[in-house]
Amino acid sequence: MHYDTELHVAKRALRQAARLTAAVQNKLLKNDVLEKEDRSPVTVADFGSQAIVNHILAENFPQDKMIAEEGSAALREEENRELMARLEEEVYSIEGLKGEAILQAIDHGRVEAGCVPDRFWTLDPIDGTKGFLRGDHYAIALALIEGGNVRAAALACPNMQSPDGEKGLLCLASENQKTLFTSLFTDGPALEAQTTNAKSFAEAVICESVESGHTSHSRAEKIRESLGVKAEPFRIDSQCKYAAVALGLADIYLRLPKSLEYKEKIWDHAAGYLIVKKAGGEVTDTLGRKIDFTTPPLLMNDLGVVASGRLDHQKLIEAVKASE
Repeated sequence: MHYDTELHVAKRALRQAARLTAAVQNKLLKNDVLEKEDRSPVTVADFGSQAIVNHILAENFPQDKMIAEEGSAALREEENRELMARLEEEVYSIEGLKGEAILQAIDHGRVEAGCVPDRFWTLDPIDGTKGFLRGDHYAIALALIEGGNVRAAALACPNMQSPDGEKGLLCLASENQKTLFTSLFTDGPALEAQTTNAKSFAEAVICESVESGHTSHSRAEKIRESLGVKAEPFRIDSQCKYAAVALGLADIYLRLPKSLEYKEKIWDHAAGYLIVKKAGGEVTDTLGRKIDFTTPPLLMNDLGVVASGRLDHQKLIEAVKASE
C-alpha cells in the first residue's frame, strides 16, 4: 500500500501547525503556559498545534484514531479561561476554528485506554516544550501506525535550517518512500536525506538531549570514551535529534533511560524512527531490539533508544550495554 495521500495531508497539517507554534514562540506570554499533573509545562502552542493537526486529519481521514499527548480537559476549567481565549485567538487566525470546535479537534479520534486500533496516528504537538520555552529547538512529530508498524511520518523542526537556507525544516518518509527534507514554511526543493558514513567511531558525532532529566549524560560519556569518540556531543531538544541523524548532522542519537522502570512514549519516537530508517540508518532500543509500537501510549517492551547512521550499529549496542 502506498501512503502518498497520508503524507500530503500530514505535510499540510504540520505546516499549518508550525505557523501557529512559530507565532506563539515569538510572543510567548506568561499566561500561555500551564503546569500538568506531572509538573511538565504545556502551552498555547501545544494545544493549538494538536487542534490544527487533528482538525486537518479529521477532514481527510474521519475514521482514523489518534494517540496524542494532550487533551482538552484542562481548557474546560474556569481557572484556565484566559489560556483558552489566547488559544482561540491563535487557532482562529490559522485554521478558522473557535470555542468548542477547538476542544473537539484536540480530542478527535482519541483512543480509550487499553483499546489499540490496527490503524492510528500518533502526535506530539510540541516535542521539546522546554526548548520551545527557551526560544530554542522543538519539533512537531506525526506518524501513522498500521499493523504495529510505522507506515508514514512527518517531522517539522521550525528552528532548523531548510535546504534553501531558510528557517524551518520538514522531513517526510513512508514505507514506500525514502526520507525527503524540504522547507517547512515555503515551497522549496525536496531533497533526499542521507545519513553519513563516518569512517570510524572516533569521527562520529553523538546527538543527545539537552535536558539531563531525559537521558543519562554520564552514561553517554562512558560510551563516548569506550568507542573513542573525540567530538563533543551535539545537544539539541526534541525529535530534531532524529532529523540531525537522518541529514548527517550527527551520526548517533542516544536516549539512555536513568532507570529500568522508565518507558518512552510512542509520540516521542514514532516519527523520528521512520525518518532515520528511511534515510539509511538504524534504530533499536538499548538492547538492540526492534522498537515495538504495539503497546501505546508507552513503548512497554523497549528500553531507551539508540539511532545510528551507517556506523556498525551492533558495535554501538555492545558499547551501550557495557556502560550499564
